[in-house]
Amino acid sequence: MDNHTRLQTVRFCSIEVTQRTRWVFAELSGDGITEVVEITSGASTGIVIEHLKEAMLMLKGATIEHESDIPNLLGINGQRLQMDRPMATAVSCLRSAITGLQTRQNGMGLIATLGGEPMDSVPVYANINRSLLGENRSPEAFARAGQKAADHGFVIFKCAPFDDIAAGQTARDLLAAAKPGIARVASLRSAVGPQMEILVDCHSRFDQASALAVAAELAGLGIGWFEEPLAPEEDPEGLAEVSEKVTMPVAGGEVGYGEQFFTSLVTSRAVSIAMPDVKYCGGATEACRIGRGVMKVGGRVSLHSPSGPVSQLTSACVTAAISGSMALEHAVDETPWRAEIMDPPERIEDGRFWFPAIECSGGNLNVEALKLRGAVWDS
Repeated sequence: MDNHTRLQTVRFCSIEVTQRTRWVFAELSGDGITEVVEITSGASTGIVIEHLKEAMLMLKGATIEHESDIPNLLGINGQRLQMDRPMATAVSCLRSAITGLQTRQNGMGLIATLGGEPMDSVPVYANINRSLLGENRSPEAFARAGQKAADHGFVIFKCAPFDDIAAGQTARDLLAAAKPGIARVASLRSAVGPQMEILVDCHSRFDQASALAVAAELAGLGIGWFEEPLAPEEDPEGLAEVSEKVTMPVAGGEVGYGEQFFTSLVTSRAVSIAMPDVKYCGGATEACRIGRGVMKVGGRVSLHSPSGPVSQLTSACVTAAISGSMALEHAVDETPWRAEIMDPPERIEDGRFWFPAIECSGGNLNVEALKLRGAVWDS
């Protein structure tokens, strides 16, 4: 196989999804082939774009043999990639692009490139939080969102019920502020029934004492995992203390970079379920290394993927390539036209992500849909 790639150009595409969400993609070309990678990174996306422009100036014309060579070619060490999320996002984009370009060049599917056996689908869980971003976050709204997802065949649901909690409060105040969130989870449980699995994402709103108290309240609701009550990249020791004492698995690591970061989280028992995101962790191939490495030391892996359909397809390929991976995240009901911006359209049915008949690497954008709903600009 030819594993030598020369990056040539990059252009950017963006689509306004809601008042709170904008998906942003980078289309990179090399040796006459193009690859699309998602770089959605909230308020930091503009910085990511500038990093990518600078990186392309440095890499243009260089022969790249392997995606893992990118940090060295750019003169960026691992410590910076751990501390600088926009730079980690840019590097992850480039690494995924190299993997995708070489996959296309060799006429392979991404699952096979990543060392997995091709399959028709992988299980996904319904993250209902994106559809609840806004004013209506009542317990009844959580119940309706969960029931709608259940009606579409999902059996696992994730919610982020504590997003309105302000940081910097005492443990007692944090617990009081968490009461509405606990009520939201209870309402969701009532709506979907006792047999369904509910995952709770805390978005690092708590300290150790309040996290333990909230976990005790949630335990009676049959929670499948307790996600990031504390930020694992900021306080892994505190999170390990919480993990040791709660009755449900602790998950996290969504903004971490590199295999070493995730293996350390699992071996220190800060989390038992690692959640790499292909946009931030080092790209598709690194996500596979992370997943396999975590499982070797006794952990589990479930890819973090609350963004658009480009990263969803890449994450699904990674999930398929990691034998024993848990269900993949999917942001349900954020927009009714999500599927149509991909060619072929994204297909998620009956709680599963279904691969296109001809599996491509990172996916192809639907040019007509992009013209209708988005913007394209060169670097």
